[in-house]
Amino acid sequence: MKLLQREFVRQVPVSEGVGWWNQWDHEHTLVVHGESWLDGHLLYEDERTCIAFVTIRVPIFSFLTSTAMNVNLKYDAHTMYTINLGLFGIPSITKITIREDPPDHITHHTTYTFFLRGWRRLLAPLMSPMIARWNERVWQEDLPLKLRRQKMLRHGFRDFVGLPDKIADRQYDGPIECRLPIKRLPDSPIETRRLLG
Repeated sequence: MKLLQREFVRQVPVSEGVGWWNQWDHEHTLVVHGESWLDGHLLYEDERTCIAFVTIRVPIFSFLTSTAMNVNLKYDAHTMYTINLGLFGIPSITKITIREDPPDHITHHTTYTFFLRGWRRLLAPLMSPMIARWNERVWQEDLPLKLRRQKMLRHGFRDFVGLPDKIADRQYDGPIECRLPIKRLPDSPIETRRLLG
């Protein structure tokens, strides 16, 4: 078996709560990443776990699509893992670590590990640039979302409520948290099919 690993470290001026919200907000994947993410169905979701079937376009070879099963696990306050079986039947594990220091500034560390067996080992030279392209595209698509959410939360915005009526109340300096699972509207395009539990 051949292991293919790629790491990406980025920094962005948002809180850790916003960073985690972006990772666990399943609704945005079909809207913000609509060119890459074609479909998604949640089978199960709770405060630490999400299991989903997703369909994506293959990076670089966008005429190809791949259906995958993703299992997201929140390991601790700063770390999550995504276990994936999909692209060409290749298992992978993605480790994401988000740490905030100084306040409202995070370091976002992503490590992809692909387990290549048999003929799939021949894909290693193609997969390395595919992973880099996928990561860069998703990061650039998510960046305005993170920055906008950070700004709105610091102005006192609350989900499903909005901004405070008084402009004088539109300043929030407290901690920004991300509680899982993230609430969705009843008519959300991402439905949770409670096939488990």
